[in-house]
Amino acid sequence: MATQPSLKDVANGRLNEVSISDAITRFKEASTQIYDAVSLIGNTSAAAAKTQLHEGKVKALELEGKAEELVKARPLVTVGVAFAAGWLLSRLLQR
Repeated sequence: MATQPSLKDVANGRLNEVSISDAITRFKEASTQIYDAVSLIGNTSAAAAKTQLHEGKVKALELEGKAEELVKARPLVTVGVAFAAGWLLSRLLQR
């Protein structure tokens, strides 16, 4: 009668014999656990990225509102600053 090949397994300081099929099963279980852990990390990272994206959108909307208020409060200053920035940029790009 042929016996199934075995590996030596050390658990709790004792040496146990483990069949190849048991070792493969344990390996598959460990691989599944690793895959689940990596997936969980990915999901956590995605959730954090979504949160940061939302916070960025809120901040952009706040800045947009402040810019609109500034333009309404001082339209001539805003036009002057925009003209000066455009003129300076065109001078820098010509060189």
